[in-house]
Amino acid sequence: MSGLNYIKFTILLFAIAIAGCSSSQSTMYKPGDGGTGWKINVTKKASLGDEFVCTINDSVVISESFPLFGDNMEKSGRYRGKKVMMNGFRKTNTSTDSNGKITTSDTFQIRVFIEDAFVDKFDF
Repeated sequence: MSGLNYIKFTILLFAIAIAGCSSSQSTMYKPGDGGTGWKINVTKKASLGDEFVCTINDSVVISESFPLFGDNMEKSGRYRGKKVMMNGFRKTNTSTDSNGKITTSDTFQIRVFIEDAFVDKFDF
């Protein structure tokens, strides 16, 4: 395999691995105006940056990534005239197995607020 083909093959494998790593969680919210319930999804997109997307009734309201350096993020948007805020934090866990191999992984908690009232939290 030539060098260029090897690079293309490696990128393709990496893209396939990333594509299979998205996860999503949902909740329902009942606005106080007596309207129908809102389906809120928070999706952790498979990417090198830890990007989270908040959708309400299939409309993207907020999309935000964690900074390269830092463990917190916060961003606001609007849906049907109401302020929607998504904030979260990252916790890095490091472990060492019996062979001395060090493994690092991140866990995330994303919280959603509407009009400054807590709606739900999502653990990834």
